Amino acid sequence: MMENEESDAVQAAAQLAKQFHKGQVDKAGKDYFEGHLCTVASYGENWKEQAVGYLHDVAEDTPHTVSETIHLLQDKCPNVTTKDWDEIETALNLMNSHTAANREAYINRFRNNALAIRVKLNDLRHNMDISRIPNPTEKDMARIKKYHYEYEQLKKMLE
Repeated sequence: MMENEESDAVQAAAQLAKQFHKGQVDKAGKDYFEGHLCTVASYGENWKEQAVGYLHDVAEDTPHTVSETIHLLQDKCPNVTTKDWDEIETALNLMNSHTAANREAYINRFRNNALAIRVKLNDLRHNMDISRIPNPTEKDMARIKKYHYEYEQLKKMLE
């Protein structure tokens, strides 16, 4: 795939994420798209990681499904291969924690999907940044400790 098509796919993902998450805020009270999704996407080392970074919370935090999201992206970017969209769709489905029995099962199912692992690492990296929260509570600290453990588990899966 050519660079323009990759760039178009990332831009289309960003536009959908902005539209789907409109009005949402993060734990620090900042616009969810600008504060969290743009940061996670910016950590991506390639176009797929960036696109999934923008869209990783769509199925969890909006009424839109992964399948619907992929169809909309395919319409906007018809030159991206089906293989690439399938890889992105699989990663997005893995990232929906609502479909896992528990948090441990959720993290374990990332095994064998490097794209999903890398984006989840980027997501956790941003979530662990305590400086985003003006007055962190014990609950915030406990959540960050859990995220750190999950981060280490996921890093081991890439080895």
